[in-house]
Amino acid sequence: MDFKGDRKHMVDILFVLTLFFVFALSALTLVVLGANVYRSTVDHMDESFTDRTSYAYITQKLRQNDEAGALSIADFGGTDACVFTQEINNTIYNTYIYEYDGYLCELLARADMDMEPSAGTRILELDSFEVTQVTPKLSRIDLAFNDGKSMQVYVSTHTGAASDL
Repeated sequence: MDFKGDRKHMVDILFVLTLFFVFALSALTLVVLGANVYRSTVDHMDESFTDRTSYAYITQKLRQNDEAGALSIADFGGTDACVFTQEINNTIYNTYIYEYDGYLCELLARADMDMEPSAGTRILELDSFEVTQVTPKLSRIDLAFNDGKSMQVYVSTHTGAASDL
């Protein structure tokens, strides 16, 4: 008789292997679910970043240039553009904010120079950009993004047109 208990059964080995495979499968499932949650969170954050940054950028530019007569809406190379006029060292400069080739762009140039929209700096991807002067102190900005979303933002300036002063 064997009183030491050294007998090994096939059931003991199968139980340990089954327990190991259940643990491994659970760990793999947890990693896959975590990766999917992470991916969807990053995608949502990227979309939100583009949306918020584009309108925050434009509204900040409008507020920076909130002087009488500094803002105008103009056609720039066949597209709508916000044009900010400013004087730097006795020279008049225009800053153009516009959409070109699927991007929100900015261009700073002397007012007496003829520039093309392709010369601007790309800021963010954008499908379309329209600016409408609703009143002398209120502008409406319509943004359409590449993911199909659109946004309409109203921006109020404090100075308005020179005739309002």
